[in-house]
Amino acid sequence: MTPTRPAFVDDRLAHWARETPDAEAMTYLGRTWTWSQWDERVRRAAGALAALGIGRGDVVAFLDKNHPACVEISMAAASLGAANAIVNWRSAGDEVDYAVNDSGARVLFVGTELMPTIEAIRDGLTRVEKLISVTPDGAEGDEYEAWLASSVPLARRDEVTPDDVCLVMYSSGTTGRPKGVMLTHTNMVEHTINAHDEWGFEPGDKSMVAMPLFHVGGSSYVLFGIHDGIPLVMTRDPDGASLAGAIMAGANRTFLVPAVLAQVLQSGDDAVKLFARLRTYTYGAAPMPPPLLRAAMQAWPDTDFIQVYGLTEVAGVATT
Repeated sequence: MTPTRPAFVDDRLAHWARETPDAEAMTYLGRTWTWSQWDERVRRAAGALAALGIGRGDVVAFLDKNHPACVEISMAAASLGAANAIVNWRSAGDEVDYAVNDSGARVLFVGTELMPTIEAIRDGLTRVEKLISVTPDGAEGDEYEAWLASSVPLARRDEVTPDDVCLVMYSSGTTGRPKGVMLTHTNMVEHTINAHDEWGFEPGDKSMVAMPLFHVGGSSYVLFGIHDGIPLVMTRDPDGASLAGAIMAGANRTFLVPAVLAQVLQSGDDAVKLFARLRTYTYGAAPMPPPLLRAAMQAWPDTDFIQVYGLTEVAGVATT
């Protein structure tokens, strides 16, 4: 069945949950969820957020390295008419303090590795009513997993509109404090439709999500695979071992920064041979030195290289 044109960021997730419920959707640190399982998690997150009083116009925040929970919270909040402010986990304490307070987040999800940062500034997060911790692997005692398990699934609310803000992404702040860029359902959906065709996803492909989700390159790219019903393999970090693991798990499409190319080319023949499995290597967010690109094209003659330019304010890619 040909999917209808989406209007909301969670439309395609719901579509694949109906049409291919048992197909692989997301793999992360050894855990895999089908489309129906992943949609169920989003719906449970929506119910749990609603139980905390989160509704249209509210903001929640997420602070962690890459984790499917970040995508789940973005979609769950969006289905309530709320937004997820994804905070740069590399930020210093005062920068985290600024972003969380500036966004007005009422609920804050924090990776356990980053909890010391929050504990040091907790008294200053005056608008945060609830703090929920997230472990990398969902092990026993994971507060986020327990929070999901105890909730009642909730469908998208009728009052939500495509013009509601669903994401708050913070700019780099090169000339001052970072600015919270407010992106709506329409912004993200139209970007996905207009930008993702260059990737050329096909049945059998898997998309590696390695760009940080606090960057628009990560949070917009993850929607491409969801749009086409292509399985996603998410890495927690964009380090060599994680990327290699994702490729060995079948990922053959990706979006990364140019510096990764240099690291791979310097890592020896085995690494170069492994990365030759990529059908497309899309890069952006930093300049690509021409000598590096020439070396990469020579090393991987069967890989298509796609250069993108964009900015947070246009929801990601402006040119390819």
